Amino acid sequence: MATLKLLIGTKKGAFIYTADEARREWSLAGPMMGGWRVLHVVDDQRDGHVRLYAAANHDVWGPSVSKSDDGGETWEQRSEGLGFPEDMGLNIDTVWFVRAGLDNESGVVYAGTSPAGLFRSEDWGTTWTPNDAINRHDYRAFWQPVAGGPATPEAQRVSLALHSIQIDPNDSSHVYLTISGGASYETTDGGQTWTGISVLTGKAPFESEAFISQVKAGVTPERDPAEALDTHCLRMDPKQPARLWAQTHTGVFKTDDGAESWQEVTTGLPSNHGFPVAISRREPDAVFVVPLDVGGANFRVQPGQMTIYRTRDNGATWEPLTDGLPGPHDYQSVYREGLDTDGLDPEGVYVGTSNGEVYASINGGGQWARLPGTLPPVLSVTCAVY
Repeated sequence: MATLKLLIGTKKGAFIYTADEARREWSLAGPMMGGWRVLHVVDDQRDGHVRLYAAANHDVWGPSVSKSDDGGETWEQRSEGLGFPEDMGLNIDTVWFVRAGLDNESGVVYAGTSPAGLFRSEDWGTTWTPNDAINRHDYRAFWQPVAGGPATPEAQRVSLALHSIQIDPNDSSHVYLTISGGASYETTDGGQTWTGISVLTGKAPFESEAFISQVKAGVTPERDPAEALDTHCLRMDPKQPARLWAQTHTGVFKTDDGAESWQEVTTGLPSNHGFPVAISRREPDAVFVVPLDVGGANFRVQPGQMTIYRTRDNGATWEPLTDGLPGPHDYQSVYREGLDTDGLDPEGVYVGTSNGEVYASINGGGQWARLPGTLPPVLSVTCAVY
């Protein structure tokens, strides 16, 4: 029988929920790395050994890709070489995202940071090397957290984050990534070159702008490839690697042809704003998102009733899921990495909130139950099945 672990990153450390395959009873361990801001936690089951990696950040000790070989009991927080070359004049402020390589890439781990940077380890996260091809990309001069604002080193340090590192399960040299305020990029040669895959043009529902191919648009290097687009989350469907989903600042988009063309699928959702996307590991066309109310400046919470939205027809229609979720008069958010699926049968869906609550559905989102404990604000939820 499988064991399920929910790896939880919070503003004050990491936690782990554990259950058997029935997922009726849960135990909670933690806090781990108490006081560290943990934006992402992932597992790595390659080579028959379970490792954990965490994007951990501390106000005094700085940023780290922390590593555990004993299920989170102890953590190694040194990250040798994790930094920009001196001539770039940038220092890592935050590690945002961690991604273990494919089974055929022994030891390979990726990390995304702010200021936006991609780093790669080939020894299980012990030492790191910057990827100059993206870190020194020709478009870096355009990356900016606010459309039309100055792309200064300070502006890049404060807001620009590289996240959503997605690896083609059939080809380790084929990788996508996203930079908030800096568009999305694709490599087909293992990171030697990166091509922008997203720009904005035209109009669509909710005042958003169509999400289309950089190549098809014929955008020149003189034009900002990100423009008004801030992609909050990019996810590849591992069942169909040519299918990508994007939750942006201005809508939900998908592509079925590897980013050659994009379609907006926001219609049927109550707003065009949100952060996470979770793709079913079992159903062919099921995806989950969490729209947020943006009625006030930077309000960005759910408007009283917590609601997860599910499509089962590849974005043609959306269904609100609320059974067991808090409301009315419940106002909280779900961050970029706060939603995941487990791929078991029946499939579980899990969400963590800005109020420190974690909810589980073991029937694909039909009904939800709150897991024990009130944690610090939840930044990430990752399912690991053993």
